[in-house]
Order: sequence, then C-alpha cells, then structure tokens
Amino acid sequence: MRRFWRGDAAMAQSRVLLLGFTVPDSLARRLFSIDAGPAIQTHKFAWSLVRALQTSFDKIVLASASPIQNFPLGRQLLFRGSKFEEKGIEGVLLGFINLLVFKHVTRFVSCLLVVPRLMVLNRVEFLFIHGVHTPFLVFGMLARLFGRRVVVVLTDPPGVPLATDSPLARVLKRVDVWLVSRVLERADGVIALAPELINRFAIRRPTLVFPGIIDSSINSKISEVSRQSVSTEPFTIVYAGGLSKAYGIDRLLDAVAGLDGMPVRVKLFGRGDQESRIRELAAHDERIQYGGFIANDLLVPELIGADLLINPRPTQEEFAIMSFPSKLIEYLAMGRPVLTTRIPSIPDSYRSHFFFINDESAEGIRSAILSLMAMDSKDREDHALRAKTFIGDEASEKAVGKRVADFIRSINKIC
Repeated sequence: MRRFWRGDAAMAQSRVLLLGFTVPDSLARRLFSIDAGPAIQTHKFAWSLVRALQTSFDKIVLASASPIQNFPLGRQLLFRGSKFEEKGIEGVLLGFINLLVFKHVTRFVSCLLVVPRLMVLNRVEFLFIHGVHTPFLVFGMLARLFGRRVVVVLTDPPGVPLATDSPLARVLKRVDVWLVSRVLERADGVIALAPELINRFAIRRPTLVFPGIIDSSINSKISEVSRQSVSTEPFTIVYAGGLSKAYGIDRLLDAVAGLDGMPVRVKLFGRGDQESRIRELAAHDERIQYGGFIANDLLVPELIGADLLINPRPTQEEFAIMSFPSKLIEYLAMGRPVLTTRIPSIPDSYRSHFFFINDESAEGIRSAILSLMAMDSKDREDHALRAKTFIGDEASEKAVGKRVADFIRSINKIC
C-alpha cells in the first residue's frame, strides 16, 4: 500500500480533499430560500473548516453535495453535478436525487464516479469527510484501501429523529447510526465538536475535540458595526437561530410575557415551528420583534446592537450533550454578554465567559434576564470584552488550523 504522507517538513506541501457540503455562497443562498430548515450553520462551518485547513496544507480540493432536506421539505428534486471555483478553491458539486433512500444511493454513486479521479489528478493524500453522512463515510473506507488517510469531522450526532420524519425514515436512521459506528472504527482519525460524540461511538481511533470555529468572514462586519454608535434603549435581547420548541423558544417567549412593565425588547431571527406564534405575539406586543431569516450582513449589526444575546436551548434533549451550538461562538465573537443554559458540551475553559440560566423553566429564564438587567452595565461589558478576546485566540481559523495540523502529525507518528 502506498504511503502518501512525507513527514512533518512537508506539511505545507500536502494536499487535502474535503468531501462534504461546502458549496458556493450563491448556491447556498438559493438553497436557504427553498428549504424549510436551511443548513446555515453547516455552510458557515464548512467554509471555516476550509480556511482552517488552508493555514496548514498546500492545496484544498472540494467535493460537495448541496445541503438540503429531502423533497418536498427541500423544494428541489434533482441536483446535477458540475464544477465550481469559490474563493480561490476548486471543487465539484455531486449530482443526486433528493428523495429518501435515493439521496444516499445517488450520492454514493456520484462519489464513485467523480472523487477518485479528483484525488488522482490533485495527488490528494488526506481525505477529510465533513459530517456523518453514510455515503461519504463508506466511500472514505474505500479510499483507505488505496492508501489515502481518512479523517472524519463529526459536527452533530447521526440519526437524530425529527418531527417531520416518516416511519420509514426513522427506521432508516437507526440503520444509519449502526453503519456510521462501524465505519468510524476504521477511520485514521476523528475530529468532533463535542466529547460525547466520541463517547457515544466508543471511538478508539486518534481524536481531536474542539467546539467550533469563528467564521473569519464576519470579522470585518463586526469591525464596521463596532465603529458605529449603537443605541441600547430599551434593554435589547437578541436570539438568532432555529425558532423551535426543541431549542427552548417557547420558554423564552413565556419568560418575556412575564416581564411586565420592564423596559425590554426581544428580537428573534430565524425559522422554525414557533415562527407563527412569534408573529402573532409581535403583532400585539411591541416588546417582541420578529426579524425573519436574514443574511449575515444584516444580522451582525443586530447582534452587536444587543444588550444581551441569549441561548435558551434545553439541556435534557439528547442532542444537547452531543453537539455544541455554533451560535455560542458567534455570540462571544460579537463582544456582547451571552446568557445560555448549561449545555453539557460547553468546554470547561469556556464556562467563565458565559452567564448561565440555572433554571430552564420560563420563570428561571425570566429570573436570569432580570439578574443581568440589574447588573452594572460596565461589569457586563467588561465581561463580554474578555470573552471576545478569549474566543478570538481560542477558536480562530488560524488557531484551529494549527490544532488540526498537530493532530495530523500525531496520526502520522501512530500509523
């Protein structure tokens, strides 16, 4: 079997193929508009991972499938393969049929037809696989037979049941979890955004855990807004993300309802099953504002203009322990105070930079908000600025890129 790795001195000359969901921004915007549950964080993380890899590897090549829910939730049935170039990176889009079962089969066939040639032409040494998508993982195991090292990047647990799933989909997801666990046993390395993802699958391969990456593309937007004067009257609380009961939005709305007579305003951005309730409340309660689903250019000023950024996600949900809400990293990067539930996946080194909701009921969320409103504003701001400095050092694309490079070196020494 051919060994492609040439030693630590050749790190910068190594070539990587990222198999996942890294698509051009223009395509992502179109997908967001036709999907009931747009994969916004998947898109952000994918490009941050690319930029992190660029800090340590000579060339990154992309093989990507459009991230979209099964038809009809994702309102496109057929996706054709094509080439693209984005931000100086070359890639191919994999064709597939966007139907349950057919999606997995056709994505795997596309991998077989397209990716081997791409790896040979670009002399790829490492295959990084973004996510726990079975067609990609099975292809990765085939790539190992031809001497490529395979590293899997786990961002979320596989097979999470959704309210929209059919009985067949739920059965297939259970099968999917079993297949994923078997494949992960054979990877050369695993990167995870939460320790429990490693524990859940009892992974005995080399592992690296970090909670996420700051999207460097928002830094200039943050700087631009920071130079402007931002009004903070009344006390403004902002939430951006999935507007669903699973994320605690119902409790947040109940908490706000009890803030009678308080000079407070709550702005919510995103989509989800609580959207209709939010619209109805906003029509009768001026303290609640629904901003809809908006692009980063418009969202960043809203985040920076807040007195408080909030994450009410319940900690009892199974996925809470196996994923880290990427919004928490973005929140800290804004330099604004962040109030969150005690998500089990928050690393110990991050904890001092958050304010916490200790009681996840509506009354508990309301109490936590009132406590922060009563806090001296300078103390809140100083706390937020320290957190911004911390996250900039800890989760920048450059910092994560170095950790990944060190991880790859460790794999080379073991293999």
